[in-house]
Amino acid sequence: MTKQPSYRFVRYTEPWEEKKLSDGISKIGDGIHGTPVYSEDGDYYFINGNNLVDGKIFLFPETKKVQSNQLTVSDTSLKKNTILMSINGTIGSLAWYRDEKVMLGKSVAYLTTEEFDRKFIYSILQAPKIVKHFNNNLTGTTIKNLGLKTIRDTVISLPSLPEQTAIGSFFQDIDQLISLQQRKLEVLKEQKKTYLKLLFPARGQTKPALRFAGFEDDWKEVKLGEVCSIKGGNAWKSEHYSTDGKYLVVTISNVKGNEYIDDTYGNRIDTVESQFILEQGDILISLTGNVGRVSKMTEVAAVLNQRVGKLATNQSNNFLFTLLSNRNFEKEMVLSSQGAAQANISNNDVLNYKTSFPSLPEQEAIGSFFQDLDKAIAKQEEKVNQLKESKQTLLRKMFI
Repeated sequence: MTKQPSYRFVRYTEPWEEKKLSDGISKIGDGIHGTPVYSEDGDYYFINGNNLVDGKIFLFPETKKVQSNQLTVSDTSLKKNTILMSINGTIGSLAWYRDEKVMLGKSVAYLTTEEFDRKFIYSILQAPKIVKHFNNNLTGTTIKNLGLKTIRDTVISLPSLPEQTAIGSFFQDIDQLISLQQRKLEVLKEQKKTYLKLLFPARGQTKPALRFAGFEDDWKEVKLGEVCSIKGGNAWKSEHYSTDGKYLVVTISNVKGNEYIDDTYGNRIDTVESQFILEQGDILISLTGNVGRVSKMTEVAAVLNQRVGKLATNQSNNFLFTLLSNRNFEKEMVLSSQGAAQANISNNDVLNYKTSFPSLPEQEAIGSFFQDLDKAIAKQEEKVNQLKESKQTLLRKMFI
């Protein structure tokens, strides 16, 4: 077995050693296994594994509170920069404890070390080899659990303390860079939400709060059926599918409500009917399951499956997509689908949706604005994803 990683800082040459996590981690424990007494006036939040998000403790609106008299010895003895890890349900999510007022549930483990570099341990716990080891040793059937004994007995390879510190700091810098780019992404998404509110009229209004120069006319209330049509897909027969078929069969699972469909998976087919062939930019809507989701077609060759609708309009296509990708439309479609075992909406549910349309020039201005904003969001998302992929490569190469 090799005693050196593939990538290494040049000044370090000594071989790595194998040790159990318990050899250098002074405390490995978890939170309370019972249910505390909740209190709306409590000063402490009761957290579980799903509260550990991107290295931080994330508090959801539904996160419960407790009074200080509910805290255990483990909670009161937590020290700053203790590593927290999810060990039940969601496995392996990590966060740093930074003196937040929290009480740990049983799905959160805590790890404290003085002998090993904390940042190094935090990083190696994300390494593919360690993640695989944890996943191969889970217990439970419906809800998976990572036992504390498994964590303690996990064998890791580690270098001298100075090299640990260098590696740990390196990955901390990467995490900070990813966080910075994620914040920029969230700013763009929040800007889009704000503009969606400002550039479209509020309920009962005929003019938006914010307009591009040169537009003053009232928006007109219409039903979607007055400005667009909807066409359903075909029930393709599975015996006609082929692994290397020319056309992707676009189903409701490909329409996820993002700007574009997910074209990375699905059945393929060669023999098709031309009226079901899709073109780049076509607006598609899910009519079953997660109803009301809309996405645009990518450039791949594809055909439309049943229970996916294709919307066509003689108005601005970009404006129509922006209008329908607003959560208000999806909520209305969900309400229309209630009462059945599986959510379904009809063409009429879509076409009878009431909304407001401005003049075609204003539609084009708004549609172009949001298209540019969506491109900026997509570019920023790609930057974040590339950084995360680079981090995964480095996690494979810089640990044994």
